[in-house]
Amino acid sequence: MNGSYGSTISTLFSRAEEAYTIIEEMIVTLTLVPGEILTEQALCERLDMGRTPIREALLRLKQDYLLSVLPRQGIFIQPIDTTTALEALDVRQHVEGLLIRRASQLASDSQRQEFLRMADQAEKALKSADNVAFSQIDKRFNERVCEAARHAVAAKTIMPLHAVSRRIGFFLSQFADLGLADTGLPHVEIMRAIAEADADTALTSLGVLHRRTREQTLAIEREGLLDRANK
Repeated sequence: MNGSYGSTISTLFSRAEEAYTIIEEMIVTLTLVPGEILTEQALCERLDMGRTPIREALLRLKQDYLLSVLPRQGIFIQPIDTTTALEALDVRQHVEGLLIRRASQLASDSQRQEFLRMADQAEKALKSADNVAFSQIDKRFNERVCEAARHAVAAKTIMPLHAVSRRIGFFLSQFADLGLADTGLPHVEIMRAIAEADADTALTSLGVLHRRTREQTLAIEREGLLDRANK
């Protein structure tokens, strides 16, 4: 009985994680449009999943600043908000350097090889202007940095903020005249630097990434681009 119960819990957890991954990507890549309202039932049907994993995923995504649950109305996909994006970047600038430095110093040989593979994949996505592929690689990169850094508190703080920044980056690459390469290339440089245990280069590239991300985010308001994203 205990084994069966444990198996059920494990299955529910894995389904909730799957639901979270799918819905997060749909929000980040604007498949679910900022400002859209949809029902829990619609998501269940779209993902062919039950209510329990969907609800678990929605709770996490609410904490990630990506959606709200409106009583008697449905699930509200948060509009792209430059204030939230800039605040997320403020926190990232304080925490991300710690994670990048620790990852550069503590990554295992197999993790360093994975960072090299991700750098190659990211370069390929940049050359082909494959924004969806780059977003997926970026998410995996963020997760691997947290794993290699071995700092649970910093990782828990930073991961929800990455989704906010990834959605901004995807929007800019899709709908604005601001190239993905501007922020994509520093990502590749960080990946290679971590693989080579070169913390100083990784942190220098991280500084470039943060500066360019801030400049692009500010450009969204300055150039009146939000109307292209939000319903």
